[in-house]
Amino acid sequence: MDDGFWGFHLFGANFASGEEAALYAFEQWEPEPPEAATEAQYSAWEYRNPTWRMADELEYRIDSDFVELADALDSVISQMRSAVEQAEVSAKGSAFSHFIMIGTHSSAIWHDLRAPSSQVKPVTRLPESTATLTYLGKYNC
Repeated sequence: MDDGFWGFHLFGANFASGEEAALYAFEQWEPEPPEAATEAQYSAWEYRNPTWRMADELEYRIDSDFVELADALDSVISQMRSAVEQAEVSAKGSAFSHFIMIGTHSSAIWHDLRAPSSQVKPVTRLPESTATLTYLGKYNC
C-alpha cells in the first residue's frame, strides 16, 4: 500500500545549530582539486571523500537520498501514519533538538561495516544508539 508515508529509522540528537546537525547528518566533501592536480593528488582526494560522521558512527554504508534531517518534532510526527506511533515519538522526542530519519528501503542502509565480508543484502542488524545519536525506533513499517 502506497499511502504517502515512508518507513524510516528515527534518531534523536542535540546539536547547537542546524548547520552543526547538517555537518553530522550528511556527507561532506573537500573542494575538488584544481585541473592542474596530478592523478595521484586526485586519487588521494577521491580516497578522502566524502566524509560522513553519522555513517561512520552507525557503522553502515548509507545512501544519502534516504536521509532526512528535521529540527522540529512536529515535522517528524507529520510523517507518521499511526496515532500510537505519533504519541510514542512525541513522548520520547522532547529531549532532542534535532531528528534524523533514515529510510527502511533496502537501498537506504546497504552495507553493515560490522558484518563479515561475505554478508549480502539485506542488512540484518538494526541501527543502535551512538555517542551522538539516540535510536528511537522504526516507524511506518
